[in-house]
Amino acid sequence: MEANLTAGALAMLGSALAHSVLTLLTKQAKDRLVFRALTQTFIALLILPWLVFQPIPSWEVWRFLLLGAVAIWAFNMLLIAAFERGDMNLAYPVMRGSAPALATLAAYLFLGEAVSLWQLLGLAIASSALAGFAWPEKDGTPKAQILLFALAAACMTASYTVIDAAGVRASGNVMVYTGWFFVLSGLTIGTTAIIRRSGRLWSMVRQESRPAATCMLFNLATYWLALYAYSIAPVAPMAAMRETGIVFGALLATLVLKEPFGLKRIALAVLLVAGLVVMQAL
Repeated sequence: MEANLTAGALAMLGSALAHSVLTLLTKQAKDRLVFRALTQTFIALLILPWLVFQPIPSWEVWRFLLLGAVAIWAFNMLLIAAFERGDMNLAYPVMRGSAPALATLAAYLFLGEAVSLWQLLGLAIASSALAGFAWPEKDGTPKAQILLFALAAACMTASYTVIDAAGVRASGNVMVYTGWFFVLSGLTIGTTAIIRRSGRLWSMVRQESRPAATCMLFNLATYWLALYAYSIAPVAPMAAMRETGIVFGALLATLVLKEPFGLKRIALAVLLVAGLVVMQAL
């Protein structure tokens, strides 16, 4: 059991790091819309040959898939908008940290899941950290727009988390459901890129194809490592450990993108992770 817990913890830390790297690659992209479209399309094309030989989901399941496709499309567009307006080490913690808190509230309101006192305490701690990120900077640097887009992106993450939880329960087959989710994600944002980029599309595709292929690998890695961790170790501590991606992402933004971080954001990132750990591990 102890060996499984150690292996699960290492896998989940790898998942958190992979997620922060794929977010970093998105921030570095010259055309983030085409980059995200290619990443999702590559994943869809990789999965589709296997998916066509699986049972077709029922209409009850497709309702959740279509709702989830709308939510993930909105998330991608809001993520791009946030990254075009400000630093990753501000947007990423808010996007990543708000989503679990919002998902907990949504699950309570719409799925009837109970919320414990520990979860309420963790929610209060995480909310305090998020309020700290939103607090005005001493130099007056504007950040209202990036925070609004980041919070809206987190709302979409919470939305498709709750939608997918209900969809997987209706489906009874998590792999098939997830496969169609990835395919629809590639279809929606891919179509958006085709429409918006028009005549410039192919030059952007040539420019972003290689980094998008790399991002696809990190996208698959974060998903597979998380599933592996959940399969061999208790779910609650593993889910809490995944939130270390907030710190990884902030540090990568500082080290690679040379974004200013400072003691204040380090303390807020640690406080945010602590709140999420309390929510999920106790």
